[in-house]
Amino acid sequence: MGIPFTFLRLDWRHLFSCYILKAETNMPAINWTFLCDYAFVDRAGRASIIRTFTFIRAPGLPFRYPQIFLALEYMADRSEDFTLGAMITSPSGKQVAKVELNRKAKSTEKGKLEKGVLPLGFYNCKFEEAGEHHVEILINGQSVHFLPLNIVVKESKKPPAPKSA
Repeated sequence: MGIPFTFLRLDWRHLFSCYILKAETNMPAINWTFLCDYAFVDRAGRASIIRTFTFIRAPGLPFRYPQIFLALEYMADRSEDFTLGAMITSPSGKQVAKVELNRKAKSTEKGKLEKGVLPLGFYNCKFEEAGEHHVEILINGQSVHFLPLNIVVKESKKPPAPKSA
């Protein structure tokens, strides 16, 4: 019996390690993830994801980005309590931002799976480095997946050199 996984930007080795992690620890699984400008879930549980991206073009460094959302779908046992979070780290390993939410069990009956969509928001993030940052997904404080987020600095156009007389 296999558990379906749909991850973005993963090679088969990471996919396999996530399956092993799920099977051995009985922790929630992540079905899909997106980085976007905004995300929310309506009362019917449907996700709305606005403007996905994989890079941010910065005017210069350091700079602040007003908001980044990580939208994700998880699958978990309804009887599980768990924390779901994410952390943005710079290319040098410095933490840029972190968010974490606690999910309480919705039932005492084990074995009933549910899917849920969760938008995690990062606000006013200060980026001090260009390059590939990682948005790391954490379940119960343990890293289970990451998405790359590239910070690209715009090249400024230099004014033409003054003409000599």
